Amino acid sequence: MDSIPSIYWMIIIGVFTGFVCFVLYQLAMLLRESKGAVVDGRKLINEAEETIDTLNDILEDVTEIVTTVKGTVYQVNSAVLVPLRKITTVMGITSGFLEGFSSKKK
Repeated sequence: MDSIPSIYWMIIIGVFTGFVCFVLYQLAMLLRESKGAVVDGRKLINEAEETIDTLNDILEDVTEIVTTVKGTVYQVNSAVLVPLRKITTVMGITSGFLEGFSSKKK
């Protein structure tokens, strides 16, 4: 009985082979799952790029609208408010002059 029977060696080698096959199977399943995750990730990245492109287009439109409104406000300011302020200033100066002139008469 100084040697191990061959049936034990077969069992040990069979268990070891089964363990190696199980590890390789799990590794293959992990690679398959990661391939699916990469494909899903690429789809998400493409959708995100499309969304960003759409948002850039919207931002350009909004910037154009804001620029147009800004120009309109500046035109209204220069056409209406600036002359109105000048008229108000002239009226204030005239009113002050008349008040000063009328206070000297009293």
